[in-house]
Amino acid sequence: KEIENFDPEAVIICVATPEGRDGSCDMNNVFSVLERIPEPVPVLIKSTISLEGWKTIKERFPKHSINFSPEFLRAANYAEDFKNMTRMYLSEERAQWWAKIFNPFWNNLQFIVGRAEELIMIKYFRNSYHAVKVSFFNQVYDLCKELGIDYEEVRAGITQDSRIGSSHSYVTEERGFSGHCLPKDSAAIVKTADDYNIDLSVIKTARAYNSKIRKIP
Repeated sequence: KEIENFDPEAVIICVATPEGRDGSCDMNNVFSVLERIPEPVPVLIKSTISLEGWKTIKERFPKHSINFSPEFLRAANYAEDFKNMTRMYLSEERAQWWAKIFNPFWNNLQFIVGRAEELIMIKYFRNSYHAVKVSFFNQVYDLCKELGIDYEEVRAGITQDSRIGSSHSYVTEERGFSGHCLPKDSAAIVKTADDYNIDLSVIKTARAYNSKIRKIP
């Protein structure tokens, strides 16, 4: 919707960036917001964006002051995760300015500054790793079930290794991974890699197996 007398001191963009038909990250919502923001106003993008999307942003909005900050909140616990946040990632553009905005609201909040491209990769590969881990444990479950072995006992023993941990090791009735982030983020990074002739075969296999057990066409 159009906003009359839109004169903000700063703008934080938190709009949806859904999976496109080809698996890419659909950035149209972000572009639409940026087109309405006056050029001198500092902008912080919290929406998930792709490497291609960031390049397009820099090309289409060269005079805007735009910072990217990936979000790692869990959908089911977003409020609690946000409240208890201990670190925030900021791209280099006006990082100190944004740190001063957020710092008063958290105790000992750590700011990690990097290139936007690096932070985008961190976001995508974190979620892709979780997707692979879910698929891994679902396959452990498949074999345990076939052999009549107690999966929970096996899962507990595996995850007692601190290098592995118990997150994303529980097998649900729905099987596999779903939700907003894991499917679309793993699809987007695979699409990016394919564009550069890099075969992310581990992630592709996890996605194919996930579609099979969730009966996704």
